[in-house]
Amino acid sequence: MSLIIGLIILSAPAYSWWWSKNDDRPVSDNVMDNPGYKGTLPDLEKDYKLPDEKVVTPIYEADEDFTDPSTLKPVPRNNPAFVNIILKSDKSSSYLNDVNDMIGYVEKLIESIENQESDQLFIAKARIFKFKVDHLKKVYDGKSESYFASYKQLQKTGAHTDAIATLRQEAVTYKKYLAYQTTGSVYNPANIAQQLEYLLAELQDTLMILKDER
Repeated sequence: MSLIIGLIILSAPAYSWWWSKNDDRPVSDNVMDNPGYKGTLPDLEKDYKLPDEKVVTPIYEADEDFTDPSTLKPVPRNNPAFVNIILKSDKSSSYLNDVNDMIGYVEKLIESIENQESDQLFIAKARIFKFKVDHLKKVYDGKSESYFASYKQLQKTGAHTDAIATLRQEAVTYKKYLAYQTTGSVYNPANIAQQLEYLLAELQDTLMILKDER
């Protein structure tokens, strides 16, 4: 028995040396003997911190219970800024094509008056012009195009052109039967010439509006 105890005592130092060499764990149990990393750790929360949520207030007051369309404000159709900017930017290509087409008819009427063409030539060109204006009304009446300045101007000029064409046609038919001093004075050549001057000025204004519409 004493022999076994003696062997254990002699082998204890060698065993302690082998354990400390092959084990990565510190031999001492005191943490102050091996404090570990002494540097400054990075602030991970700073780099990965979520942005603060911001509350945005709408510039208008929402009405979730809106059910009455009559409370909407009417579109400012009489406002030139709305007609010339908002509506003008929404012109369809078909309307622009029609406007370009009408420019030619207006120019022919202007040339007819300036060149003092015969009653028959002027009346024929005026009737064609009025027919084209009426066609535009059938196509665009009630649509956004009907609020364009060009559309309104064409409707007005078309009516005036047709009235002068009727006046000249009646003058050719009735002038031989009517005295200019009384009821027939409306067919007086001087009066017709004056009416043509008024119409010429209106046609020139219409031409400028149509060209500006393109």
